[in-house]
Amino acid sequence: MKNRLLPLFLYGLIFALYACSTDDGFTLSVDTEKYGTVVIDAEAGASSTLTFSAGQAWEASTAADWLTVTPQSGGAGEYTLTLTVTKPNDTGQVRETSINLTAGGDTQRINVSQEEYIRLDESTINLSAAGGDFEINFYSTVPQEEIGIYTMRNCTWIGTPPATRTAEEKGYYLPLTAKANTGGQSRTTTVYLAKISSEDTPLSEQNLLATVTIVQAGELTGEESTDYSADKTVRTIQTHTAGNGIPLVLMGDGFIDKEIANGYYDQVMNTAVENLFTEEPIQSLRDYFDIYAVTAVSRHNNFGDGYETAFSCYMAGGTSTEVGGDDKTVQEYASEVENIDLNNAQVIVILNSSAYAGTNYFYEDGQGNPLNFAIAYCPTIDGMENDNFRRVLVHEAAGHGIGKLHDEYSYEEQGAMPAAEIAQTREEQQNYGWWQNVDFTDNPATVLWSNFLSDSRYANQGLDIFEGACTYWTGAYRSTEESMMRSNIQGFNAPSRHALYNNIIERGEGRTPDLEEFITFDQQTYTPVTTRAAETPSKPFARPRIRTLERE
Repeated sequence: MKNRLLPLFLYGLIFALYACSTDDGFTLSVDTEKYGTVVIDAEAGASSTLTFSAGQAWEASTAADWLTVTPQSGGAGEYTLTLTVTKPNDTGQVRETSINLTAGGDTQRINVSQEEYIRLDESTINLSAAGGDFEINFYSTVPQEEIGIYTMRNCTWIGTPPATRTAEEKGYYLPLTAKANTGGQSRTTTVYLAKISSEDTPLSEQNLLATVTIVQAGELTGEESTDYSADKTVRTIQTHTAGNGIPLVLMGDGFIDKEIANGYYDQVMNTAVENLFTEEPIQSLRDYFDIYAVTAVSRHNNFGDGYETAFSCYMAGGTSTEVGGDDKTVQEYASEVENIDLNNAQVIVILNSSAYAGTNYFYEDGQGNPLNFAIAYCPTIDGMENDNFRRVLVHEAAGHGIGKLHDEYSYEEQGAMPAAEIAQTREEQQNYGWWQNVDFTDNPATVLWSNFLSDSRYANQGLDIFEGACTYWTGAYRSTEESMMRSNIQGFNAPSRHALYNNIIERGEGRTPDLEEFITFDQQTYTPVTTRAAETPSKPFARPRIRTLERE
């Protein structure tokens, strides 16, 4: 049977529900096809609802890490529970769990099943530098007309050849071809399998079934470093001319000796610096920074099992953009900068990979005290000259690392931000000046950016109170519909610019500026940025991480 993937089609899913009364006082709506079980689709973002009545306080919970329940508690009354899939069923088999609905000591157990699934033959496909034809093979119970296949919109080296192939019944294949990779470095892209809702729906809004990572070797892939003489050498890129000098240290992971000797390493570091200072207010505050590049010679210029790099960097891959490395070794290399104060330094590690990823790590001293030290990890996304590299680097290193900003994006499957997390954020991170670009109230008189809402000088910047931030769909708020901290498009919004300005002045001059000082500066330097279309999937970003500092 030939199951070549067809063009995208619209589809609709209909759930037939009926009411079931139980002795413990709940009235539930459950799927008629399997009594007592709610059947939910395979894709991330799929959802279903249960309605019930409660005569007293109740709680809902599940042990599954792939399903959320919203709300999780309430008092007497009529309620609708929303069950949302957070991880697609790519297990290759039916996946089951249960929801426990408890009131007055009695518990109603509701079974949940995902009878749809997808199973990949390979989740990572490695190609030679020469390129050529290859295919993605997978099996699924999802109807063929409901499966959409996407690649990153700016990926120009993967295409579809005219060849036709066959596959077994219920098996699918996607024939592709790769152009030759004439660069020295390997390159990576991702193919997304999604449950389609519309041909015109952008990938960032499609619901994912699975992802396949395509890694193509470069001309230097497989070669190993033999010359480590340049390792840990320091190059000064800029010396501050304002304030006391804020240390900014760049280094690369996955660069072999030949890429350092031919100047490619320095080219990447220089491009990263120029990318970082492209948005206000950091663009106009560049003179406050001492900028260094520390050379790191890796044994290999690839990542993953069997490869050795200077900082042992890893990328989660799949639907995650999380990336990280050996923080202690990163600090060791940063310490090569003479007389550096690491507690006040922003470190940036550039990975020699085109993968779409990026994560910033905040640090505390182990006693609950915040540090200005931070490490941002970011690959050369889609190549040095691609704007995705610039945008993600600005988001992670400038936004999170220097501005101490939180994420402003949100996902429906995340549901409501838990009250305990809100309280912790207010009492800890926001109490010492981090995450001033988000809040947990929609009151315009008390929200953190209330001064901007009432200032006529900011009337044309789209400022308001928008629900959805910190990755959560409800309970957290942001100040603009879009921003650099949401989809990496447009620039930083006013609350974010304010936080960046304050942080740089505090670190660079040892004082806290008042609001009017910032506004005067902002009015002179900021020009609204035309929206830049995001070319790559925007979910799920990895949230910034907070770690306890460990040093030898």
